[in-house]
Amino acid sequence: MRHSQKSGILGATLIGVGCGLTAMGFALVIPACSSWTLGFLEQALRKGREGAGNAAELVGDLSGRAHHHFNEATKAARAKTAKAAGVVESAARQVRQYTS
Repeated sequence: MRHSQKSGILGATLIGVGCGLTAMGFALVIPACSSWTLGFLEQALRKGREGAGNAAELVGDLSGRAHHHFNEATKAARAKTAKAAGVVESAARQVRQYTS
């Protein structure tokens, strides 16, 4: 009986030591993990800001290029419309001369 009592006390003591070590491990791991996570979040935020800046530059660049292409297309359309109007006018003149 005496031996089982000593074993029980030893077991309870080892469980207490294990719980204490676990608590100490958590006390050491939680700040390290939070610091690590905050570092990653800060890095992601920095990259996000840079990405937003790059995206704004890209959109501005694409807008400028599209505006340039639309201006060129407008000039070409005006020139072709003027040529087409001239052709229609000369055709109408020829029809009037032919029918007169």
